[in-house]
Amino acid sequence: MQRIWITGSSGAGKTTLANLIGSKLNIPVYHNDKIFWLDSWKERPVNEQINITKGISEKDKWIYEGNRLNDCKKDGRYSRCDTIIFLKINRFTCLYGFVRRYLKYRGTQRPDISEGCIEKIDIDIVKYILFDYPNKKNQRQKLFNEAKKDEKSVIILSGRKNIEKWLATLF
Repeated sequence: MQRIWITGSSGAGKTTLANLIGSKLNIPVYHNDKIFWLDSWKERPVNEQINITKGISEKDKWIYEGNRLNDCKKDGRYSRCDTIIFLKINRFTCLYGFVRRYLKYRGTQRPDISEGCIEKIDIDIVKYILFDYPNKKNQRQKLFNEAKKDEKSVIILSGRKNIEKWLATLF
């Protein structure tokens, strides 16, 4: 595992897992939220997101945590990754994780997000976690099936206990 893409819903634990693996394996971690968002929650243009991610994916070692499935083949993530880790976490658990993170960083900026993005909660993110992300299940499964055919390691971790068990085998 040298080029790892971690995907899953908001609140699933992608950042935490990426940081744990990165520190243990000495691999730099890149956060999609720093690429996607500009100052004060302004969305970065897609072509800029793709170019930034291309630069990351061309490196020898990286952990990329985030989604953007539609762009993964344009930005080099899919072709260059050797491992895809999918955090298959119940949407209500993800919502709980998101609210917990919000309460922790409320009124401040998280370390894994762009400058000036003060932690917030709104109906759009709640809708994304509960409905929009789960509705992309078929798109994700198709990508994972293709990745397996392309001889990439696809690791699907369901639930916090399974993540902990898997981490124990890694370290």
